[in-house]
Amino acid sequence: MIFFTSISDVLLYLAFSYMIGCIVLGFVPANRKPRFQDSRKLQLISVAGIALFSLAPVIELVVFLNNGQGVFSTFFRVLMDFRIGNGWVLTLLFCILLGLTVFYSGSVHMRAYYTGILVLIVGFFSHVSTLNLWAGFFSHSIHFLSMSLWIGVLLHIAWLAHDGSNWKSFTAWFTPFAIACLAALFISGIIIMLFFVNPADYAKSWVLPYGQMLLLKHLTIVPILAAALINGFLNKKGVYERVWLKVEFLLILLVFALTAFMSKQAPPHDINDTFRSEGMAPFVELLKGPQYIPIDGALAFSLNGALLIAIGLMCLGLMVLGYKKQLPPWLSLLFGLVFVGAVYAGLMLNTVF
Repeated sequence: MIFFTSISDVLLYLAFSYMIGCIVLGFVPANRKPRFQDSRKLQLISVAGIALFSLAPVIELVVFLNNGQGVFSTFFRVLMDFRIGNGWVLTLLFCILLGLTVFYSGSVHMRAYYTGILVLIVGFFSHVSTLNLWAGFFSHSIHFLSMSLWIGVLLHIAWLAHDGSNWKSFTAWFTPFAIACLAALFISGIIIMLFFVNPADYAKSWVLPYGQMLLLKHLTIVPILAAALINGFLNKKGVYERVWLKVEFLLILLVFALTAFMSKQAPPHDINDTFRSEGMAPFVELLKGPQYIPIDGALAFSLNGALLIAIGLMCLGLMVLGYKKQLPPWLSLLFGLVFVGAVYAGLMLNTVF
């Protein structure tokens, strides 16, 4: 069930991103963006995807609660009596309104209005908002919207643009736009993390599945920033290089997957209690052997760990150097993934619990 709900989350992120990317580019004049086909069919599919994929946690709860009373009766009980069910009812309602707006070629302002409400619904019914209603609501909404704005435009330009026309005028506004989205992502992401992980327990949390996903997510952000640097600043000729945009997109997609799987794990509010109920992460046992309560987290230098971190940093440098030397972009993508794996393994070997 975790795999099912996690994949549904990834597809939900993509559906939102496609719709929001359409809306953002709908506000941009034609002479300030590459040519691409604004497909009403794909927009309707994305709206249907938002309604469908946001149903996954409801299905998960129905499966958990069903005790022989019947699936449909349990389903309607979840919709009426549980917060997660109420959230999906609202999502379905505004998806219908958004779908009708798209079908009848409504204005981009109306599409933005209904999509904005859907983003706020995601934030209001998020896990973090159950811990602190308003701070969790605002931080999660900003985080989700910033992510969708950035990846939504990137998705269209990397995969759906016909050519690189108006590329320089596009990057003139998209580069600061992406930087603003990144800044909002980092600030809101740190706020959200503080609800789940005490900063002093960050290294300790690596013994748990949640902490492992969080660490891998943070490491993956580094090659994403390198790819963004290449696309935004190192492209001195100002030419349209679709494949490098795809590299950036695929790395962000990996972060989507890590975020989705992380959200299904038990947060480490108390490391030792979570360890008792959830056990350790599989890779920790493979790299460090069995661990026991009380859990601590401290750096302990090891030659193998230091060498792996050094290899990871070299790969990060090769990722950028590969662009300058005009190596195949997919090789730089590989270097970015090796950076994540090598630094992750190095940190694990250099940490004692």
